Amino acid sequence: MLLFGVGSCDFTSTVNRDILNAQNYVDNQEFAKAVELYEKILRQNPSKVIKTKINYQIAEINYLYLDEQVKALSYYQYIVDNVDDPLWQVKSLEKVADINFSFARNYYQAKRAYEILLEVKPKLKSFDFYSFRVAECYFEMNDYEKAREHLQKFVDQPTSAFHTEAFNQLGLVEFYSKNWDKAVEFWMEYLKRETQKDKIVKAKFMIANAYESNEKLKEAYNIYYSLLPSYPNPEVLRARLRSIYARRVARKR
Repeated sequence: MLLFGVGSCDFTSTVNRDILNAQNYVDNQEFAKAVELYEKILRQNPSKVIKTKINYQIAEINYLYLDEQVKALSYYQYIVDNVDDPLWQVKSLEKVADINFSFARNYYQAKRAYEILLEVKPKLKSFDFYSFRVAECYFEMNDYEKAREHLQKFVDQPTSAFHTEAFNQLGLVEFYSKNWDKAVEFWMEYLKRETQKDKIVKAKFMIANAYESNEKLKEAYNIYYSLLPSYPNPEVLRARLRSIYARRVARKR
């Protein structure tokens, strides 16, 4: 994580010494002390080059080592707002987008960052990932119409790495839109393509949930029962089975 070539930098001996000491803290995994010293250097108003590198270093320490991802956000954002170099811009924007999506849960800001990345020319290697994340942002923002529109693009692209997952996400969109039958259709298509056992189990659980929500109790009961040997929390299934059994008995009275 050494960003500085000390011999080639033009800064005062005090800043020089502080940077070396901060890097030693990083090498010794004393990350909180490193951040404290880097902050001190920033208060001395060093050159733009050094300020850029220090902001990125603080951001990386918070993101990777201190489990303070949200704290890292402002340092990455500084680079996005103040540095013109495309490499710095892209790698910082990716972190801004990820932190807003995965940790701050600020899906609007995450979407904005991913959309900026989608506009970079030439097209970036992770273009499809950014595009899929935009769809997920719309879903998390409860904008199901926009989520459908973006996810459908991946359904229509069988060669995309996100083709299979798009069916799963569309199932969730329809489920939360209370379109139970449509949700089941998408999840059935998803099951034809998915190979990971844990994801298959989750999808089957959601299919059963959709059936139950749609008062198709027999279908729901059969799927919940079939999942008992593989579901990570079988007591949840047993509770569902008891509830469905009671509802079916009540219907017959």
